[in-house]
Amino acid sequence: MIRSSKTWQAVALAAVAGLALSACGTTDTGGGGGDAAGDDCNFKIGVMGALSGANASIVLPSVDGAELALKQWDNDDCDVTIEKFDTEGDPAKATPVATQIAGDDSFIGVIGGAFSGETRATKAIYGDAGVTMISQSATATDLTQDDPSPVFHRIVPYDDYQGAAIAKYLTEELGASQVFVVDNSEAYGEPLADRVEETLGDAMVQRDKTQVGQTDFAPTISKMESAEPDAVFYGGYIAEAAPLLKQMRDAGIDAPFIGGDGLYGSDFGNAVGDAGEGAIVMCPCAPIEGDSTFAADFEEEFGNAPGAYAAEGFDAMSVFLAALDDGARTREDVEAFVDAYSADGLSKEISFDENGDVPKEKVSYWAYVNEGGTLTPDVEVSPAG
Repeated sequence: MIRSSKTWQAVALAAVAGLALSACGTTDTGGGGGDAAGDDCNFKIGVMGALSGANASIVLPSVDGAELALKQWDNDDCDVTIEKFDTEGDPAKATPVATQIAGDDSFIGVIGGAFSGETRATKAIYGDAGVTMISQSATATDLTQDDPSPVFHRIVPYDDYQGAAIAKYLTEELGASQVFVVDNSEAYGEPLADRVEETLGDAMVQRDKTQVGQTDFAPTISKMESAEPDAVFYGGYIAEAAPLLKQMRDAGIDAPFIGGDGLYGSDFGNAVGDAGEGAIVMCPCAPIEGDSTFAADFEEEFGNAPGAYAAEGFDAMSVFLAALDDGARTREDVEAFVDAYSADGLSKEISFDENGDVPKEKVSYWAYVNEGGTLTPDVEVSPAG
C-alpha cells in the first residue's frame, strides 16, 4: 500500500568523478559496520547505477521509485536521505563508489548495483563492510548461484529463469524453430544468451557475438541472411540493440526481434524508431495493478509514468525503511532484518532465500510489445513447465 507522505530531505547527486574517498566518515570497515549516529536515526541510503548515458532509462525510473518511497515514508523519529552515484553502469567507476559508501558509517545500505557487472565488481567491498545491498535489476545468475554474498539481495529473479522464459516465449508463443541468438559478450548479455541457447536446444539455428560499443553489425547481419531465422534473440542493452535492429530491417530481415530486460527502458521505442515496431522485450517486471495509486503518485511527483523497474526501486527502498521502522540502527541490524524480511510489495511479495534471491515460486516474466514507441504488456510467461 502507498503510505502517507511527509517532508523529506534534499537529495544529493554525487558524480563519480572527483570522489573524495577519504573525506566521508571512518575508513574502518571491519565487522558489521558501525553506527555513526549512536541511538539516533540519521542515515543515508546510497543508490548506484547508470544515471546517464545510453542505458540510463533502464535505471532512472527505479531511482525515482526509491525517492517516492522515501517521500511517502511515515516516520517522525528518523532522518534519512538518499545519495545517488552515477556509475554509468561501468564496474571500474562503481568500485570507488562502493569504497566511499563502505567507508562512511552513515550509509546504512545501498540500492544496487543496477547492472550485473558493477554489482559483481562491488559486492565484496560491501560484504567486507557489512553494507546490505538490495538490487532492483541486476539479474546475472552467478551473483547468487556461483559466488553468493551474505549482504547481496535482489528484487528480481536471476537469468537462468529469464533465459528459460524467453526460450519458452520464442517456441510456444511465436512458434519459432530457427532462432538466431546474439549477445554483447559482457556480464549480463552473454550468460543470458547462454541460457536461452541451452533451453532452445535444436530450435537455435546459429549463435553470434557482438561487442559493447559496436555500431556496425554487418558481419552478424550477413550470418543472419544465410541462416534465415524465424526469430532473433539479442542479449544486451539498448545502445547496441537499436543499431542492430535497424540494420536487420534495412537488410530485409523481418524475423521477430526479442530482447531481455536490458532493453526495457522508456527510450527503447525512440532508439529503435520504426524498425522496432512489434519488437518484444521480456522483463521480470509485472505491470502495476490497476487498483494501486503508485502510477498516479509517480506521475504527479516526476511528471511521467513509471518506467523500467520503478516499482522494484520503490520496493527496495521500502525494505530499508521497514528495517529502520523496526528499530535497526546498525548495519548488522539492517542485514539481519532484510534477511528475514517477508511482506507484500508493489512488484511482488518480497522475501529473500538463503542466497538473497526472490523465491522460485514468485518468479514470472512479462512479454512487452513495442507499439508506436511504447512497451505494452502482452502476455505473462512462467519459466517453468
